Amino acid sequence: MATTLLSGLLTLTLQLAAPQPCAVEGRVLDQQGGALPGVSVAAIGALGVGDPAVSGPDGRYCLRLPAGAFVIEATLVGFGSARVELGAQTPRPLKRDLTLRATFAEDVVVTATRTRRLTNAVPVRTEVVGRDAIDASASRTLADAIEFTSGVRVENNCQNCNFSQIRLLGLEGPYTQILVDGHPVVSSLAQVYGIEHIPARMIERIEVVKGGGSALYGSGAVGGVINIIPREAARTGGVIEARGERGGSVNAAADWAAADRRTSISLYGQRDLVRPLDIDGDGFTEVSRRALTAGGARANRFFGEGRAKLTMDVSFVSEARRGGDRLDLAPHEAEVAESIDSRRTSGALTWYHQPSSGLDYRITLAGAATDRDSYYGLGRDPNAYGNTTSDLFLGDAQVNHYRERHIFSWGLQRTHDRTNDEQPGYGRSLRLAHTTTGVFAQHDWTLGAGWQLLSGVRTDWHNALDAPIVSPRFALLYSPKDDLDVRVSVGRGFRAPQIFDEDLHLTAVGGDVRLVELDPNLREERATNIMAGAEWKPALGRGQALVEATLFHTRLTNLFHTLTTDSALFKTNLGGARVEGVEINLGWGIGDDLVIQGGIVSQRAVFDAPEPTFGSRDFFRTPRHYGSLTTLWRSHAGWEAFVGVKFTGRMTAPHYAGFIATTRLEHTDRFVTFDASVSRALGPVTLTAIGRNLSNAYQSDFDRGPLRDAAYVYGPRMPRSFGLSARMEF
Repeated sequence: MATTLLSGLLTLTLQLAAPQPCAVEGRVLDQQGGALPGVSVAAIGALGVGDPAVSGPDGRYCLRLPAGAFVIEATLVGFGSARVELGAQTPRPLKRDLTLRATFAEDVVVTATRTRRLTNAVPVRTEVVGRDAIDASASRTLADAIEFTSGVRVENNCQNCNFSQIRLLGLEGPYTQILVDGHPVVSSLAQVYGIEHIPARMIERIEVVKGGGSALYGSGAVGGVINIIPREAARTGGVIEARGERGGSVNAAADWAAADRRTSISLYGQRDLVRPLDIDGDGFTEVSRRALTAGGARANRFFGEGRAKLTMDVSFVSEARRGGDRLDLAPHEAEVAESIDSRRTSGALTWYHQPSSGLDYRITLAGAATDRDSYYGLGRDPNAYGNTTSDLFLGDAQVNHYRERHIFSWGLQRTHDRTNDEQPGYGRSLRLAHTTTGVFAQHDWTLGAGWQLLSGVRTDWHNALDAPIVSPRFALLYSPKDDLDVRVSVGRGFRAPQIFDEDLHLTAVGGDVRLVELDPNLREERATNIMAGAEWKPALGRGQALVEATLFHTRLTNLFHTLTTDSALFKTNLGGARVEGVEINLGWGIGDDLVIQGGIVSQRAVFDAPEPTFGSRDFFRTPRHYGSLTTLWRSHAGWEAFVGVKFTGRMTAPHYAGFIATTRLEHTDRFVTFDASVSRALGPVTLTAIGRNLSNAYQSDFDRGPLRDAAYVYGPRMPRSFGLSARMEF
């Protein structure tokens, strides 16, 4: 009996270890017939099915799949895709060479529909910031990695602590949901400093969806969605990188990955130091001192011939941040001090399963715990210390049914966010618990040749509301030609009357610290977003051009607005408002050798009636015009160059009395910044020279001294700096 059992186990082990036959194999070639290495060849339309193949130096690939019908897609940055339909009865192995045409990348994305699709095949416009762009721009965090994306603005909101937010379509940060692998696990507390707490080493790519065209991510995604896709192991090996910038930061990072047919694991770690800077020489910082330590791991395990996958993510972040004066002393010995020690731990467990070629589902359980010790004080106040904690729990399930031209998706999402905030020196003690239960359904329908309709609805029950709120969303894609796509989307959403990220931040104004207080009669804010645009990608010379224009309009009712009183910041409803404009993008690329792309946004964001403090109808800190331009060039000799330009037009900014005699509304300057980097690969080592904000465009009228208005900040986040980095791959 024992011998038989051992023999059976040995046979099973040998079967698992033996190489599986290829379902599809061949070579990936360019238009001239040359081999293309590094091409991802994967089964699209089902979650977690089999392992993606990567073409080797000779362009050869071998894709192993279970039984069933699939659509095989080959994708590479800088090239269009190639597709092979593999029916359930198609003889295997299938030998097929694939030819890719140089174009702007047709990345495989998941954010728009929460199923794997090509960017040119989804009704909701999705932009991708890939790993190559993150490396080329020498990004340290999410804030750095996203800021060259057209239509995106990253702004600094505090002269003392430099907390930042991301704006889409002219709307403030809370209108945009930040997701990690499709899940809203960044709590309201974590968002205050969160976009600089997400290290670049953990990011494989960033998917940006503008507007409310998808019903799957929650009502708050009116401005759009920024989805961070974590890095996954495609090979066994690692990267070590060290970087130093004069007048900027010091950065050290490493990641390591291992992968085989059934299991993969990725580890990353990053240490980031930002030096404090006193730009105007008054003894008070304009750039806060920061020390960030972050790390994490992602592991995958495939089961059942690749039909199921279990994914586990864990991460931790610790950051010490200090601004003001006398940084060498304890915070209560300074005239102005904002000192924040943040710790965040998160984890997620996701199960993917495809019982058949027509059905798959995904279940996720996630949680995050944030703990923040703080000091927001003036005049050496010994009582200005506080502590804030937040525990976020998430349960999420989605089922996808595939029926010829139809994909039906439905699911349930429940979040619970518990926040405790203690600021005894200011008499604030908050015990907050917000629970949201959302059910959603979506129909992705290929109407016919060149037509696709995405319709969905989400219903949310929020414990701060008396009744559920229904948010319908629609998106239409029309592709009359292979190189032309027209998209239209309509989405509705709301924000509940609760404490949001920036409400937990205390602001120093004129020698006083002011807290945000909520109107006891605060009602939910409603929003409707409409977008319409066209994207044309004609061949031009040896490459391909990009011409894109998108119109957007967002209507807000019961608008949240913060009024300034003598002792506090009072958050109340302020009638209605609208944000409307146009985004224009142009580009040209030759494969991945040269890609030039830029865009400009012209917009108007106005209140229906003048706001009461300044009598202005214009949104504050919202420029009429802004844009960006990037150029990425690679040579086959190992050279790479990146140039990034950002333009920010004039805007209005509130400026409160303290350093200045009377409160007034300022009209800011225009800014143009230039970033550049040049890299040279020498075997496994890549050396990079970095220049940031080479034009040194920076705010020139900061308030000075202890009576300054710390929120009177606008323009570029950092002054000019230079640096060097070395990266070694093994």
